[in-house]
Amino acid sequence: MKDNEQLDEMRWRIQESLTQTKRDELRDKYGMQAEYTNPVLSPEEEIAWLDHILVFEQQLENVKTITVRERIGNPTLKPLDDIPLYALGQAVDDLLDLLAENGVDVDFLGDFDDIAAYRYLTEELIDEEIDDLRGGWMSIFTPSTPEYDVQMWVEDFVLDLFTQKREYFLPGLDKQPLFNMAGKAITAVQFRNQIEAVWQHLPATNKFSVEPISVQVEGGEGTVTAVITWHNEEQEIIGQVKSFFRLQPSPYTGWDVVQTSLLDDLLLFFEV
Repeated sequence: MKDNEQLDEMRWRIQESLTQTKRDELRDKYGMQAEYTNPVLSPEEEIAWLDHILVFEQQLENVKTITVRERIGNPTLKPLDDIPLYALGQAVDDLLDLLAENGVDVDFLGDFDDIAAYRYLTEELIDEEIDDLRGGWMSIFTPSTPEYDVQMWVEDFVLDLFTQKREYFLPGLDKQPLFNMAGKAITAVQFRNQIEAVWQHLPATNKFSVEPISVQVEGGEGTVTAVITWHNEEQEIIGQVKSFFRLQPSPYTGWDVVQTSLLDDLLLFFEV
């Protein structure tokens, strides 16, 4: 029994030494951070995981860029006008399959019809440059419609408001124009004061939902009307308001909510 325990101890020390060597190489050569380690993995599983990361980092060292067209073998793609409408769906599926087989994954976000999907794949994606990584690594693209984007940014705004992410949310209001519901320009300070007034009555929560009623994007602006509902721990509805949001393209990324009735709606709900 003692010999078996000593043998197990020796094996563990060897395994740990190998693991630490790989950790050191990833840290010293590639700047590995703590999140690469996982305490729930067995020594064998951690070795396999570190090997996986090491192979990826080694590929990135000398990786070349190629176009998506080159990656999938420079196929001849039919112009959109040459494909009958009844065959367009199959043409999109065939192209998505070819892309996936060559390590390019496309996830359409929003309401893409076959015409918009085929146009994106053959007129935009095909000339995108990607890292020429092999061995199961995927290049992922997530094209989205403007309607999907404005809806997402409204949900992000409501999330920041309801969870009261003060340090992140409030300073970000300085970068955009802001308007009250009469369309009059207001300052970020005025907008923040209204948010603070809401927070005096609305406890921080992540138990809410945003259900769009209408979403429109036109002339470089987006508008969303949505029902905002929040719940207690038992998922019982505490409150519900229907609110309007107006958005403009952000000077940094995405869209900014520049006008909304939500703050007034919440203050009215709380009878402030």
